[in-house]
Amino acid sequence: MSDPRPRLKLTFAGEGFRQGAVPVTIVAAKLQALQQAMFHAAAAASGHSGGRRGIWYNRFRSAAELTFASSHQSVLVIEAELAADPVLHEELRIGQQAVDILFNIAQAVDQDNFENIQINRYDRDFLVRSLEGLMPNSGDQYVVKLEDCRSDKHPAVTFTAEKRLRLKTYIPSEDQPFDAEEVTIVGELIKIHVDAGEDKITLRCNKRNIDCHYGDALRDQIANLIAGSIVEVTGFATLGDRNQIDQIHQIVNVEHESMEPLRIARFEYGGRVFALTSPVSVNIEYADGLWVYNYPSLNLWGYAERREKALENLHADFLDLYTQIAEEDPVKLDGAAQQLRSRLLALVESAAGGQANA
Repeated sequence: MSDPRPRLKLTFAGEGFRQGAVPVTIVAAKLQALQQAMFHAAAAASGHSGGRRGIWYNRFRSAAELTFASSHQSVLVIEAELAADPVLHEELRIGQQAVDILFNIAQAVDQDNFENIQINRYDRDFLVRSLEGLMPNSGDQYVVKLEDCRSDKHPAVTFTAEKRLRLKTYIPSEDQPFDAEEVTIVGELIKIHVDAGEDKITLRCNKRNIDCHYGDALRDQIANLIAGSIVEVTGFATLGDRNQIDQIHQIVNVEHESMEPLRIARFEYGGRVFALTSPVSVNIEYADGLWVYNYPSLNLWGYAERREKALENLHADFLDLYTQIAEEDPVKLDGAAQQLRSRLLALVESAAGGQANA
């Protein structure tokens, strides 16, 4: 008799992870995000209408908890099976329905279409935000693919960094405050209020403290933030004197900004694409209102007020370095530049979109 319990598959693939070499921190974070999404889907499937505070998900463990089933490593593939006991028919029914809801929401996120989702907006907001945790961060050169191993009724969904960026425009169900402007700020998280007075966080931005109020749908993300970390908040705000932000009345999106080194397997700018023999790890910092990307081994830099622009500047800096050193006539270079040229030529496996000098 076949096992009726659903089995989900996560695949980590892309240039950033060769031979399935995925950092454990990324694997752990994506598996946690998948489990949290399953708990929210089970809450929606059961019709649970209570608040999701504290360890609310314990009531859904018997129906929606996932257990490790198997893994493969040419590209890293992890299979996780629903833990619901098939003898406990109600729990299994909720678990199976939760998988259906999970994939329906994932397809809606993938297609940027939420009109035909047949669950209430409260459940939908929680699920959309939990799926965000499965997506790569901005600039990451890998994808995460979610599949249902034991059913062909759910198309596979591929999560990318571009989709995570697009999801920032999703508006939770709370009403927009009157006469408010949408803004984005980045700063150090210095206070977190969860179930203690006002539901808000406080960011230190440009030497000012800004209170940011959040709704229930963002509770998971808020609870998982770490004081002292760098956080980006988008929301509706009122502006004070000199157009300064006084406070954010409703957070639309909140994101912990990963400061983990970025693995880059190719540099691309100005129509040139440089595929590397192996990925390089680029350091990330945020200081004095600027994002800074740095690869010390080649003295590469990129910095800007927006993270995406800083990364673009890093790619532009690599193009400048390669054309000025690797594609220059070696007789015109001094000893240090010739050594740098040799390192660049050894690092770049192929260069497309331009003609290198002989």
